[in-house]
Amino acid sequence: MASLLTLAEFRAVVTTGIDDTALAVIVEREEAIMTSRIGAPNDGVASVTKVVRGGATNLYLPHRIVSVTSVEDRDTGAYSPVASNLYEVWEDGGRIERLYVRWGARVRVVYVPADDRPNRKAATIELVRGAIERTAMVRESVAQEYSYEAPDWERERTRIYRTLVFTGV
Repeated sequence: MASLLTLAEFRAVVTTGIDDTALAVIVEREEAIMTSRIGAPNDGVASVTKVVRGGATNLYLPHRIVSVTSVEDRDTGAYSPVASNLYEVWEDGGRIERLYVRWGARVRVVYVPADDRPNRKAATIELVRGAIERTAMVRESVAQEYSYEAPDWERERTRIYRTLVFTGV
């Protein structure tokens, strides 16, 4: 898969002495980790099937919603279609609200997630910047004149991922 973020786009906002070959490896690694944690990028056109736990009046999908193709739920046995007038779609929140009753125990949704590629590019820039800045040292102090404490790198990585998805990070 081709990298979503080009080196020119990265270098336009971050100055580094790392050569293009090494930088490309870092960008590809960060994008691969992102894909493994939150899924492939969405283009706003292709549909995705997601099975989520029901049992309440709201379903929370991981991404903003462009459109919903179908919704089916079940308590036991086979999935049954749910008519579109029996639920409300809240696109910007990635939420589908069941009207009048609760969802079955499991719900299968076929939907088109919003295009998240621009946000992924911004997140990849921050992740690559963190990978470049990351040190093995946790803290250092010299004669009470200088001290350094590294940020919690994994917490920062998780914070960046949470800007991209609503659930599952």
